[in-house]
Amino acid sequence: MKTQMKSLADELRKSIGTGEVIPSNKDPVIVAKEKKPDDAKNEAAAAKGRKALDIISRIRDFDCSDQRHLLHPRVDARTVALLGRLKLASGLEMNRVIAFSIVYLFERHPEIKSFIKESLENFE
Repeated sequence: MKTQMKSLADELRKSIGTGEVIPSNKDPVIVAKEKKPDDAKNEAAAAKGRKALDIISRIRDFDCSDQRHLLHPRVDARTVALLGRLKLASGLEMNRVIAFSIVYLFERHPEIKSFIKESLENFE
């Protein structure tokens, strides 16, 4: 019986060294080669994390020091809670995030500016 246990231990040592694990009846083990789909998920999560950090750094770099106008936007409780958690997580103030978001909205959708311009021309 000792020789059988010893040979099993030797087989496990060899399989761990190569990255392949031999499953036994008592303790099935997932082979390391089958974890490739998780790698794709990890890469996708890492890409999302990089994108989030990119946006946060852009908000931090946004200069709102010369802005003198105050707005009091009305947002729902869920958005306020989310902005509060964002402030705790990243140190970004709510006003900076809201100002950046408005500028970003107009930059990404110039059709809004053209709509405003056309509406004011038709108004006169």
